[in-house]
Amino acid sequence: MKEKIISKAIDVFSGVTISLALLLQFVSSVSAHSMYQTAVLLDFDNNKLGAELQLPVDRLTISFKQTVDKEHFAAEKEQLRAYVLEHVHPATLDGKPFRVDFLDQSIQTVEKAPYLVVHLMLTPPKGASVDHFTLNYDVIAHEIVTHVVLISIRSDKQHPIPANDPVFLGMIRYTKLTQDVDRFKR
Repeated sequence: MKEKIISKAIDVFSGVTISLALLLQFVSSVSAHSMYQTAVLLDFDNNKLGAELQLPVDRLTISFKQTVDKEHFAAEKEQLRAYVLEHVHPATLDGKPFRVDFLDQSIQTVEKAPYLVVHLMLTPPKGASVDHFTLNYDVIAHEIVTHVVLISIRSDKQHPIPANDPVFLGMIRYTKLTQDVDRFKR
């Protein structure tokens, strides 16, 4: 009787172990493809500030309300440019807007998935600095409240940052659609 119980327990344990392994494999494959996030990478160069936006095209398609992919990209370039500029508004701490210049955009593979990569130049108003400002940002997030936007400083000519090790500043998500950007707070 005791041997039967032990044998049954081993069978149950083996079944649970196999089920758990299959579940973990499924979860890891799903998370690798379904949790795409936006990255905003900031590059400081004295009082100039470059920004690279990495926008997952699956989420962008939903918020832009048009299919975004390589096939449709040429026809949508100007609309995408306007869409991005409508949703990126850096400002000084007292609310004066920065000028946002659109440099370029292309569809690239990031983290094994298609992303729209956009480059912007953010220029503070006369007499202001890029050292500390508020980034008002809701590309994709205005439409998809669960979308996550990670804000980081990728490079800073005055205060070197190790290559491939951006300084994480914060996250935009849900009702938090602004991020305090302090160049010196690390």
